[in-house]
This record gives sequence, structure tokens and C-alpha cells, in this order.
Amino acid sequence: MGVRDYLSVIMAAILLAMVTVSVHAVILAGVRRRLLRRIHGKSYADHVFREALVISATVLSLCGAHLVEILIWAAAFVWLGAITSPVDAFYFSISTYTTVGADGVSVGSHYRSLAGFESLIGPMMVAWSTAFLVEFVARMRGPDRDAGR
Repeated sequence: MGVRDYLSVIMAAILLAMVTVSVHAVILAGVRRRLLRRIHGKSYADHVFREALVISATVLSLCGAHLVEILIWAAAFVWLGAITSPVDAFYFSISTYTTVGADGVSVGSHYRSLAGFESLIGPMMVAWSTAFLVEFVARMRGPDRDAGR
């Protein structure tokens, strides 16, 4: 693999990272708007079941965002010819994004840096989602929910 080939893979990784962050930001903005409307002026202090439903829907929305991002990386692996099967590319991508590590599916040495970059970006997106979720659970519960306990 020449320097030009390696640079093209690095550029693809940077582009995919930018797309991933942009998609995540847009989806979080939509979820944020929906949540703000849902929790505005309401107290969930005595509505544990309702609170659990809102949190569950939020978690599923965040998982959906991650799946979209994983699909983008999987499509890139197929488009670049790193993995021929879309199913294998999805499995490889979800394993790489979550840093679990794919078993039985691999990419050629030419594309290892692309996979490494996905394993760098994935946990950052998961951390961003976690911070987002913590922020909204705290908002739902309000400043004094646990004050009397």
C-alpha cells in the first residue's frame, strides 16, 4: 500500500467521523426538542411509570442514532470494497463501533486504520449519548425531587 492509498483511507476515516458527529448532533437536537416539549412544566416526581416510559423512549431514540451511524460506517466498508457482504459489514461495524471486536469478519490491512478510527469515534458518541441522557433525567426529576429523602 502506497502513501497515496493510505492517505485516501485516512481521508475517508476523517470524512466518516465528521458525518458521524453531524448525524449524532442532528438526531440529538431532534430528541432534545421532543423531550423539552414532553417535560416542560411537568413533574414526574410521583409518576415513576411515566418517567420510565419517557426514559425508555429516549434510550431507544439514542440507540437508533447509533444504529444509523453504524450503518453509515458499514456502507462505507462495502462501498470501499473492504468487506463485500453488507451483513458482514454491519456486524463488523457494530462490533468495531462498540469496541467489542468482530469475530470471524475482518478487513484487509489496507483498511485497518478505517476500522481503528470507527472504534475511536463509537465510544465518543456513546459517551455523548450518556451525557445527554443524564442531563435529561436530571431535568425530569427537577432540582428538589430527592430533597425529602
